[in-house]
Amino acid sequence: MKFKHILFAISIATLTACGTATKENNEHNHEVETHEHNHEHSTHKHVHGSDCKDHNHASAHDHSTHNHDSHNHDTHNHDHAIHNHDNHDSHAENSDEIAFSEQKAKHFGIKTEKVTKGTFCDIIKVSGKILPAQSDESVIAAKSSGILKLNANAIEGKQVAAGTSIGSISSQNIAGGDANEVARINFDAAKRELDRITPLYKDKIITEREYNQAKQVYDQAKAAMATTSGAGSTATSNIAGTITQMLAKDGEFVETGAPIAVVSKNAKLILRAELPNRYASMIHSIKSANFKPAYTEEVYDLSKLNGKIVSNKNLSVVSPGYIPINFEFTNTASIIPGSYAEIYLVGTTKNNCITLPLSAVTEEEGFFFVYEKVHHEAYMKKEVKTGMNNGETIEILSGVNEGDEIVTQGAILIKLASQAGSVPGHSHEH
Repeated sequence: MKFKHILFAISIATLTACGTATKENNEHNHEVETHEHNHEHSTHKHVHGSDCKDHNHASAHDHSTHNHDSHNHDTHNHDHAIHNHDNHDSHAENSDEIAFSEQKAKHFGIKTEKVTKGTFCDIIKVSGKILPAQSDESVIAAKSSGILKLNANAIEGKQVAAGTSIGSISSQNIAGGDANEVARINFDAAKRELDRITPLYKDKIITEREYNQAKQVYDQAKAAMATTSGAGSTATSNIAGTITQMLAKDGEFVETGAPIAVVSKNAKLILRAELPNRYASMIHSIKSANFKPAYTEEVYDLSKLNGKIVSNKNLSVVSPGYIPINFEFTNTASIIPGSYAEIYLVGTTKNNCITLPLSAVTEEEGFFFVYEKVHHEAYMKKEVKTGMNNGETIEILSGVNEGDEIVTQGAILIKLASQAGSVPGHSHEH
């Protein structure tokens, strides 16, 4: 009996020790749970019996495994961060999309248009010149021979009124005498003769024919005097307009009737296009033109300036290598005659064409691109094949479709944003 009591006491002690060890082990595992799970059971020491040791390790392993799988805060947070980071990169690294906020697009004046099909004309780009119309020109000529003295207003491009003097001519100190003095002498002589015969004519002493001859000589001398001044004859403009050419220099000797300057009203102008001979077969299809003078970026449409072809398109009248085509138009836009210009000859009309403003197309190393708005804050770069342009719009042969929304103003800003590798105005909240 005594031996049984001893065994019972040992069993109770063993069970008590196992319960204590299990509690301590559970508390240890919960503490480790709030830190990194790098604890290895092989390094943890327990002081108890072999049976309890095996039981506790198994129990601790199961509990630890449960904690790793179901309540691992560190691993969960790390995975969440990785998830958000991957999603952001995937969105930002889409090379076909360029982000540009609506606010910035409005600030920088970005404008778009829906692509539609319409008509477009064949275009031939040539060079040419703007000339005054001959019907609007007047030549200022010398009224006497002598030395020309030009006024300060005698310069090309100067506006003059009708009757404005641009210079004077004097024959003083020149062999043959001063024309002004000669005119004065002739006038005095003619006046004395007329005064002498007028009473005789009234008294019927001379015939009417003799009186009329004397009167004619007097009128001619008087007219000659009227065209001269004390300093010499004057060079005056007969019309109001612009001096387009100076044909004589200050201090130069001029003969009577020699041209000194050309004045143009500029109400009508001539646009002369030089068409290369290789386009001779298309000459009869040309009906109008657009042009851009060298001094401006503005393009003018002849159809809006009452323009019309005035040359007869006679192929026998050509300059070497070129066929001149002349258009006459009304100068309602203060266009300067004498200027060179880029000219876009307008030919046959084509239907179902896609066209865009020239400002919509950008160029990179010989390739052409446009930018499509794919949603309110994103754009896509698209390569296009271009055709002819008329100085304002350009034909798109491929690369865009009807209905696409294309940037027509500010395309260069979208291009710069794409090249900078940034996404202006982009935000992505987690």
